[in-house]
Amino acid sequence: MSANGTTKKIVALLQQLPADKVKHYASFKYTQIERFCNIGGIPVPKAVKEEQAAEDKKKQVLIKIDAAKLKRMIFSEKEEQPDYQKNLFNEDILKQQYKSLKNIHEKKWGDFYAISSKLHEPKGNPNYYTRLLGDVNKGGQKKEGLFAAFKTIISGRY
Repeated sequence: MSANGTTKKIVALLQQLPADKVKHYASFKYTQIERFCNIGGIPVPKAVKEEQAAEDKKKQVLIKIDAAKLKRMIFSEKEEQPDYQKNLFNEDILKQQYKSLKNIHEKKWGDFYAISSKLHEPKGNPNYYTRLLGDVNKGGQKKEGLFAAFKTIISGRY
Protein backbone atom coordinates (compact mmCIF):
# COMPACT_ATOMS: atom_id res chain seq x y z
CA MET A 1 0.00 0.00 0.00
CA SER A 2 1.29 3.44 -0.81
CA ALA A 3 1.88 6.26 1.66
CA ASN A 4 -1.10 8.10 0.19
CA GLY A 5 -3.35 5.10 0.88
CA THR A 6 -2.10 4.86 4.45
CA THR A 7 -2.75 8.55 5.07
CA LYS A 8 -6.29 8.12 3.72
CA LYS A 9 -6.84 5.28 6.21
CA ILE A 10 -5.43 7.44 9.03
CA VAL A 11 -7.73 10.35 8.14
CA ALA A 12 -10.75 8.02 7.94
CA LEU A 13 -9.92 6.60 11.38
CA LEU A 14 -9.39 10.08 12.85
CA GLN A 15 -12.82 11.13 11.59
CA GLN A 16 -14.36 8.29 13.63
CA LEU A 17 -12.86 9.54 16.91
CA PRO A 18 -15.32 11.28 19.25
CA ALA A 19 -15.13 15.03 19.76
CA ASP A 20 -13.24 16.37 22.77
CA LYS A 21 -15.39 16.50 25.90
CA VAL A 22 -13.64 19.59 27.19
CA LYS A 23 -13.28 22.42 24.67
CA HIS A 24 -9.69 23.58 24.15
CA TYR A 25 -8.14 26.24 21.96
CA ALA A 26 -7.44 23.57 19.33
CA SER A 27 -9.08 20.21 18.74
CA PHE A 28 -6.76 17.19 18.63
CA LYS A 29 -9.01 15.45 16.14
CA TYR A 30 -9.22 18.28 13.62
CA THR A 31 -5.57 19.26 13.98
CA GLN A 32 -4.43 15.73 13.21
CA ILE A 33 -6.84 15.38 10.29
CA GLU A 34 -5.45 18.57 8.76
CA ARG A 35 -1.88 17.40 9.42
CA PHE A 36 -2.29 14.03 7.72
CA CYS A 37 -4.25 15.53 4.82
CA ASN A 38 -1.31 17.86 4.16
CA ILE A 39 1.19 15.00 4.46
CA GLY A 40 -0.72 12.79 2.04
CA GLY A 41 -1.78 15.53 -0.34
CA ILE A 42 -5.45 14.84 0.41
CA PRO A 43 -7.97 17.72 0.43
CA VAL A 44 -9.06 18.71 3.95
CA PRO A 45 -12.69 17.63 4.61
CA LYS A 46 -15.36 20.33 4.66
CA ALA A 47 -16.36 19.56 8.28
CA VAL A 48 -12.80 20.22 9.45
CA LYS A 49 -12.66 23.55 7.62
CA GLU A 50 -15.99 24.60 9.13
CA GLU A 51 -14.85 23.64 12.64
CA GLN A 52 -11.60 25.57 12.19
CA ALA A 53 -13.52 28.63 10.99
CA ALA A 54 -15.74 28.46 14.08
CA GLU A 55 -12.67 28.10 16.34
CA ASP A 56 -10.95 31.03 14.60
CA LYS A 57 -14.04 33.17 15.10
CA LYS A 58 -13.97 32.39 18.85
CA LYS A 59 -10.23 33.12 19.03
CA GLN A 60 -10.58 36.56 17.44
CA VAL A 61 -11.66 37.92 20.80
CA LEU A 62 -8.64 36.41 22.56
CA ILE A 63 -5.88 37.36 20.11
CA LYS A 64 -3.63 40.31 20.86
CA ILE A 65 -2.51 42.28 17.82
CA ASP A 66 1.16 41.88 16.88
CA ALA A 67 2.18 44.63 14.44
CA ALA A 68 5.09 42.71 12.88
CA LYS A 69 2.96 39.62 12.30
CA LEU A 70 0.18 41.76 10.85
CA LYS A 71 2.58 43.35 8.35
CA ARG A 72 3.83 39.93 7.25
CA MET A 73 0.25 38.75 6.76
CA ILE A 74 -0.78 41.78 4.74
CA PHE A 75 2.28 42.09 2.53
CA SER A 76 3.03 38.42 1.92
CA GLU A 77 2.69 37.37 -1.71
CA LYS A 78 1.27 33.92 -1.05
CA GLU A 79 -0.29 32.08 1.83
CA GLU A 80 2.23 29.74 3.38
CA GLN A 81 1.23 26.18 4.13
CA PRO A 82 2.56 24.58 7.31
CA ASP A 83 5.78 22.66 6.70
CA TYR A 84 5.26 19.11 7.97
CA GLN A 85 8.54 17.83 6.52
CA LYS A 86 6.86 15.22 4.36
CA ASN A 87 10.14 13.43 3.75
CA LEU A 88 10.17 12.35 7.43
CA PHE A 89 6.94 10.37 6.94
CA ASN A 90 7.79 7.30 4.91
CA GLU A 91 5.54 4.25 4.45
CA ASP A 92 6.75 2.43 7.58
CA ILE A 93 6.26 5.40 9.88
CA LEU A 94 2.78 6.02 8.51
CA LYS A 95 1.88 2.35 9.06
CA GLN A 96 3.10 2.60 12.67
CA GLN A 97 1.03 5.77 13.16
CA TYR A 98 -2.03 4.01 11.73
CA LYS A 99 -1.51 0.96 13.96
CA SER A 100 -1.15 3.14 17.08
CA LEU A 101 -4.22 5.18 16.21
CA LYS A 102 -6.21 2.01 15.57
CA ASN A 103 -5.21 0.66 19.01
CA ILE A 104 -6.37 3.92 20.62
CA HIS A 105 -9.66 3.83 18.70
CA GLU A 106 -10.34 0.21 19.66
CA LYS A 107 -9.36 0.88 23.31
CA LYS A 108 -6.97 -2.08 23.18
CA TRP A 109 -4.77 -0.99 26.07
CA GLY A 110 -7.70 0.22 28.17
CA ASP A 111 -9.15 -3.29 28.04
CA PHE A 112 -5.77 -4.97 28.51
CA TYR A 113 -4.88 -2.87 31.59
CA ALA A 114 -8.29 -2.64 33.20
CA ILE A 115 -8.53 -0.38 36.27
CA SER A 116 -9.69 -2.13 39.43
CA SER A 117 -12.46 -0.86 41.68
CA LYS A 118 -9.88 -0.13 44.39
CA LEU A 119 -8.44 2.61 42.20
CA HIS A 120 -11.84 3.94 41.14
CA GLU A 121 -13.13 4.13 44.72
CA PRO A 122 -10.22 4.48 47.16
CA LYS A 123 -11.09 4.04 50.83
CA GLY A 124 -9.74 7.45 51.81
CA ASN A 125 -11.93 9.46 49.41
CA PRO A 126 -14.42 7.23 47.56
CA ASN A 127 -16.31 10.03 45.77
CA TYR A 128 -13.26 11.83 44.37
CA TYR A 129 -12.98 10.06 41.00
CA THR A 130 -16.75 9.84 40.56
CA ARG A 131 -17.00 13.61 41.01
CA LEU A 132 -13.97 14.25 38.81
CA LEU A 133 -15.32 12.12 35.95
CA GLY A 134 -18.73 13.74 36.34
CA ASP A 135 -17.16 17.18 35.85
CA VAL A 136 -15.23 15.97 32.79
CA ASN A 137 -18.35 14.43 31.26
CA LYS A 138 -20.15 17.76 31.66
CA GLY A 139 -17.48 19.12 29.34
CA GLY A 140 -16.02 21.57 31.82
CA GLN A 141 -18.80 23.97 30.90
CA LYS A 142 -21.03 23.76 33.97
CA LYS A 143 -19.61 25.57 36.99
CA GLU A 144 -20.26 24.78 40.62
CA GLY A 145 -22.33 27.39 42.42
CA LEU A 146 -21.01 29.50 45.29
CA PHE A 147 -23.04 27.72 47.95
CA ALA A 148 -22.09 24.26 46.66
CA ALA A 149 -18.42 25.29 46.54
CA PHE A 150 -18.46 26.48 50.18
CA LYS A 151 -20.25 23.28 51.20
CA THR A 152 -17.58 21.20 49.43
CA ILE A 153 -14.71 23.12 51.03
CA ILE A 154 -16.16 23.18 54.57
CA SER A 155 -17.24 19.52 54.57
CA GLY A 156 -13.95 18.41 52.98
CA ARG A 157 -15.77 16.05 50.60
CA TYR A 158 -14.34 16.39 47.16
